[in-house]
Amino acid sequence: MDESKNQAPAENAVHPGVIEQLEQIKSTPDDTAQKMLSFLVENLKAIAAGCGVILLLVAVYAGVNHWRGTQAAKSADALGVLLIEKTDPKARVDALEAYLKDAPSSLRPAALLELAASAMVSKQYAKAGAAWTELEGSSSADMKVVAGIGHAKSLLLEGKAAEALTLLQALKAKSPKAYELPITRQLAVAAEQAGNDKVAQEAYAEIATKGEGAGKPYFEFKANQLKSKS
Repeated sequence: MDESKNQAPAENAVHPGVIEQLEQIKSTPDDTAQKMLSFLVENLKAIAAGCGVILLLVAVYAGVNHWRGTQAAKSADALGVLLIEKTDPKARVDALEAYLKDAPSSLRPAALLELAASAMVSKQYAKAGAAWTELEGSSSADMKVVAGIGHAKSLLLEGKAAEALTLLQALKAKSPKAYELPITRQLAVAAEQAGNDKVAQEAYAEIATKGEGAGKPYFEFKANQLKSKS
């Protein structure tokens, strides 16, 4: 009788399938994969006798990933259809608000941008501001600037120039230098509308000094005009 069949696996022996599955899971950057990997590593000795449990977990995980991929594809299709069908800005705002209730995180920024733009066109500035505010919380520096400028624009259109000015001054202080001029242009308009001639004059003067192109004479004129008023 072959005694090797009755022998328990060595304490540190690992089935080749275990290593293979661990490597596959480790290569997946998903948080779920990391949790699964931690579980498998912590319980490796207990399951080293065979890889049945691991195979089951991997099968379940693969199923979840497939479901996620299917759902993401369906959500992307739904957003595309929505944008094609809802041409009226107000109707689009309503549809996008409904869509965002269950939108996957990967598509949420795109839907919020569309919502903000449509809300501004339909003069629903409070809704536009809410969408811009959420986008300002993005981890992307570019998105933060775009959302900040958009938010300031919605405040200006709503007649809240002082709030727009405060927002833009804070945005300029923390944004990459590459965005300095676009923010300053918006800041100059906000300051002028808010009645802050000094800040507006300084902003126009900065644009005239640093900017180039056909608009330079206009900014110089605005700076001089406001300087004589202040």
